[in-house]
Amino acid sequence: MVGEFIIDAYPDVWKLIVRLCIAGLCGYVIGMERKARSKEAGVRTHTIVCIASALIMIVSKYSFTDLGYDTYDAARIAAQIVSGIGFLGAGMIFYRRDILHGLTTAAGVWATAGIGMAIGSGMIILGLAGTAIIMFVQIVLHMHVRTAKYKAITVMKAIIKIEDKNDITDFKQLFGINKFLKFRTYRNDGDSLAELEFMTKLSFSSEQLYELTRTHSYIVSVESNEEI
Repeated sequence: MVGEFIIDAYPDVWKLIVRLCIAGLCGYVIGMERKARSKEAGVRTHTIVCIASALIMIVSKYSFTDLGYDTYDAARIAAQIVSGIGFLGAGMIFYRRDILHGLTTAAGVWATAGIGMAIGSGMIILGLAGTAIIMFVQIVLHMHVRTAKYKAITVMKAIIKIEDKNDITDFKQLFGINKFLKFRTYRNDGDSLAELEFMTKLSFSSEQLYELTRTHSYIVSVESNEEI
């Protein structure tokens, strides 16, 4: 009698444990790609999310079989994964300097939960295929392909001397600037300086930036901050 409360009623429990292990492996693979890009959610987050989703799916699907009910809502518990994982994803999305960060990582965690649900329900091949497709999308779309239809946006910083009212206009044309993220003026050794931060779709090598500072005397310094 005691054993019935200790041992799982489901006879093929070891098969379910294998599903958890496969789900953990899939989450680990996706997490490694995120960790390689120094993203907010890495290996542990994706692995735990995938295993937990698979576990909840298994509980939702099989935990009521010992009650002998012919009809029960097997999706009732599993459905909460979809809404519950949204709270975790929302914590990864934030704005910094008017730029949205963490959206892809949040979507990846949500997709990882879906993979865990698929494997937990027994659709192991579908879960493995989903992992492969997500990895393909994450890796390929991060490649810098010249034929891509979009251009990476680079956040840059610069310090310039305001010697003439046309210097700002000339600087904006040089770097294709629509608006400044930061514009602060100050004086140093009698010179009027402006500290700038801006976004540009143009690409500059270190040699090109050096040449611009050499040929335009009002540019004190300019550097690439980050690419998004």
